[in-house]
Amino acid sequence: MSKYAKINSENIVENLILCEDSEIGTQSGYHVKVTDLTKNAEIGSIYDADNNKFILPKPFESWSLNEIFDWVSPVGESPVGLHTWDEEAQEWVAVIVS
Repeated sequence: MSKYAKINSENIVENLILCEDSEIGTQSGYHVKVTDLTKNAEIGSIYDADNNKFILPKPFESWSLNEIFDWVSPVGESPVGLHTWDEEAQEWVAVIVS
């Protein structure tokens, strides 16, 4: 069995299915095979056919896509520990757990 992503007309993954490679042609719609090397193939992600990559939805307006198709904040990765992104302040904010 192989995993396939069903891609809609807007290049968004609308479903993930398991089926035999020989049976994928019997499924309605456009499907892309998801391999062990494929990351971010999940419902709601965007399929970039030119690069054969799945891209998660943009988490914040200020974030940009890097060379390996991951979203990054304008100030880089989150510091060590539990942090959340503050879009208005454009900074990582420590989460206090009580």
